[in-house]
Amino acid sequence: MKKCLFLVLIILCFTFSLFAKDVYSDADAKTKAVLANVDELIEKRQYQSAFDALRKADNEFLLAKKVEVTIYYFAKSTMHQMFAFKNLSENETLYDVRIGDGTFNMVLFDPVKAINEFVAKNGEKPILNYALGLYYDDVKDCYGDQWFIPSKELIDKTVFYLQKAYDSGCYDEYSLSFLATGYYRQGDYNSAIKVYEAKLKEFEFTATDNYHYGIILWFTDNGKKGAEFVKKSIEGYKDSPVYQSDAYLVVARIYISIADYKTAEEYLKKCGEAFPDDYRIAQFSIGLYARQNQKKKALDAAYKLFDKGHAKPAVSRMIMEQYTDAGKTDYLLDFFKQAVKKYSNDSIACENLYFHYSDLLLTMGKKSEAAEMATKAREFFEKNGHLTPEIDEILQSVISEKN
Repeated sequence: MKKCLFLVLIILCFTFSLFAKDVYSDADAKTKAVLANVDELIEKRQYQSAFDALRKADNEFLLAKKVEVTIYYFAKSTMHQMFAFKNLSENETLYDVRIGDGTFNMVLFDPVKAINEFVAKNGEKPILNYALGLYYDDVKDCYGDQWFIPSKELIDKTVFYLQKAYDSGCYDEYSLSFLATGYYRQGDYNSAIKVYEAKLKEFEFTATDNYHYGIILWFTDNGKKGAEFVKKSIEGYKDSPVYQSDAYLVVARIYISIADYKTAEEYLKKCGEAFPDDYRIAQFSIGLYARQNQKKKALDAAYKLFDKGHAKPAVSRMIMEQYTDAGKTDYLLDFFKQAVKKYSNDSIACENLYFHYSDLLLTMGKKSEAAEMATKAREFFEKNGHLTPEIDEILQSVISEKN
């Protein structure tokens, strides 16, 4: 549910009634009056009252609105099939309610079951495909693989229903973002681009649209154009530090990939100024400088990264990956040669370094040297009490290669 806690901060910035395109526009006058009342209650943050106003959802528009209120404005949720709601007080936020304690009356409401029963009696309705798509997307973000079906199926269902709704003319700027993101998650970049291009013709991009669209352009060999979109997301994420740091780093990585090293370094520095503790700045600096044959700077960046997590095998693998991707295995070899001396008094760092050093040497075909490093790694693992059967098996297999 942690992802839901961030999503609520975005959702509450606007409601569906503020969209340029109203997916409820085909409702009759009586239904529109109910919808208007619900929107007013949402604006006042009276979410229990908004849900209560939709208990008798006897047409497709009211049912779709009920799903909207349910997934975006619940106080508590159990597998997105039971919900509790609350009318918020003046200084209370939905985020506070969701992470806090309290006693709530849970209401059984399964949007999929409710919509399927309605469709069985009344036929398929575009607005309900729209609602189902948004429901499955929200389940994916809140539960991932911890729901009744795998997250991949949730993504597929999101795309299936939102695309059907779009093909029927039932969409808004919100659903187009989720549809494009769904295609992005599926790896169907061409379809994602088509949806984003369609959205650009009618609506403005959100920060996340700019971020995802830019990455997709990068993945489809249009990095220079993609970088411009990701740059826009940096400002858009000014109130979301985690996402903003990601955006800075993606821009830098795009420029590294298209060999615009000067601009890449500029964005790594900007990220460092805003987020000095982000280890990824040092991580990608290794590859940046290695590609430019700036061995000393690459080595300094590697040490800086290693210092942030010298006991973590993932850190050594990051360093190896950066040098390898830059085609500088010789630089990587020098890093390990110097690092085992630099950290010789740190037994935890040594078990990490010697383990990965042996792996590098083995891939280079230097079996005798690899066996020597694996033997040293094993000694440090034993000394530190970290030698598991799995690690021992790996090291023994390297040592045996010497023969």
